[in-house]
Amino acid sequence: MTARSYISDKKVEIIISAATCVIILWLLTIFKVNPVASTLIIGLFLVSWVSAYIYDYNRKKGFYKRLSDSVTKLDKAYLILETMEKAEFLEGRLLEEVLYEIDKSMAENVKLYQQQSVDFSEYIEMWLHEVKLPLSAISLKLHNLMKSASGETNEYKKLLEETRRIESLVNQVLYYVRSGSIEKDYHISKVSVADVIHDVAMTYRENLQDNNMDFLIEAGDSDLKSLEAKTDQKWFVFIMGQLISNSIKYKREETHSYVKVLVNVDDLQNVTISVEDNGIGIPEQDLRRVFDKSFTGYNGRERTKSTGMGLYIAKELCAKLGHDISVESEQGEWTRVSIKIKKSDFYDVV
Repeated sequence: MTARSYISDKKVEIIISAATCVIILWLLTIFKVNPVASTLIIGLFLVSWVSAYIYDYNRKKGFYKRLSDSVTKLDKAYLILETMEKAEFLEGRLLEEVLYEIDKSMAENVKLYQQQSVDFSEYIEMWLHEVKLPLSAISLKLHNLMKSASGETNEYKKLLEETRRIESLVNQVLYYVRSGSIEKDYHISKVSVADVIHDVAMTYRENLQDNNMDFLIEAGDSDLKSLEAKTDQKWFVFIMGQLISNSIKYKREETHSYVKVLVNVDDLQNVTISVEDNGIGIPEQDLRRVFDKSFTGYNGRERTKSTGMGLYIAKELCAKLGHDISVESEQGEWTRVSIKIKKSDFYDVV
């Protein structure tokens, strides 16, 4: 609040006060009051009038400045009432009451929307669990039909591939819904890196076989059987599954394809697990955006219908698990996505 804006707001009162001063001076003149006394009276009136306005301006300016500064500095501006000092003037107290009612109404609406969001998420999660049952039954039935079929089974294979794709998308949605409350569903502990890789390999074994892709493991000097890392095994298997699914989706047709899991332990005992493939790679201009939500990029538009959610979910889950994820690629040659699991004693139980 500036002096100019304050005077502009008070212009009616100032005009009335000035008119009153003129009337008093006129009356003093009519009644032939001593000029010295008249000057003293008018002077006292003006001094008290100006002093009152200066006092009122200063206290309001201080209040509104503190209010403006708090709104600017607070990350959550709706908490402004918690930081405000009690106003010493009526308009300030009225403003506080209005802000309180607004804050109360907002809190009630936010609580309502949050509950609706939770209810919807719980319904979606329940529905996803239910839909997985018939999908599993369809997959089993198709396997049995393929085994018992005496002739061509390509149609069955195509149906099975589409069924797996639906199952993968269902799992993706399920983990995305759960990612909003991952803290309620994960348990950080020492897990065997070999067990994680085994779980992923078994989950995607048939997909890899159907696409004639080799599954390779390279651990360098590390003893994979005894190597452990601190993470949540279920969530980490899902993250790696998203990476392998992408490797299958974007393989090159003209060469023998593979998916390679590389394990590396640095001097600080950080474990880095990478998924590498010799697929079509990622264009350089897309590399910086592959983790963006719903970003499909050149490959997603040209090769297959992509949701652009797989790597986004993987990054979000890695962030919540405390892992770092990065991607390197050369278009037409290879892609490598690496997850670094940092050594930390934070989750150790004493």
